[in-house]
Amino acid sequence: MNQPLLAEAKLFANYLGANNGDDALLGRYVNAIELLQLPLSTKEAVVVNKLIQMPFLLALIDGGYALLQPNNTIRKRILVMSALMETDPKYVNRFLVQQNSSFPIFHFLYRGSVAVAKGVIGAVLIIIFRWK
Repeated sequence: MNQPLLAEAKLFANYLGANNGDDALLGRYVNAIELLQLPLSTKEAVVVNKLIQMPFLLALIDGGYALLQPNNTIRKRILVMSALMETDPKYVNRFLVQQNSSFPIFHFLYRGSVAVAKGVIGAVLIIIFRWK
């Protein structure tokens, strides 16, 4: 199996809340990326390698690319993993809307504010590291 793609699959699976030991999910991701032919540019490959080394940055960088380059190949690959997880019975509940607050508007505002903050911080990091 393609080892760099497998490492990337583990990174994205962990980011989205999947079990890193789910070989079936990781294998489907590798097959999907090869089938869809979503090649990374040289700069994107460098970014993915850095994120594999420092996975705690992925949420920030993902948010930054959402603001700066929404059609970035890294984001497309994260969305492929997300789509694979959404259709897997083990992970489908992570994507279903759940009532978890008596005041859902506050929860919505909080989550939205956190997402915007991560995006802004990530955008700054992308610009500083020249990953754009």
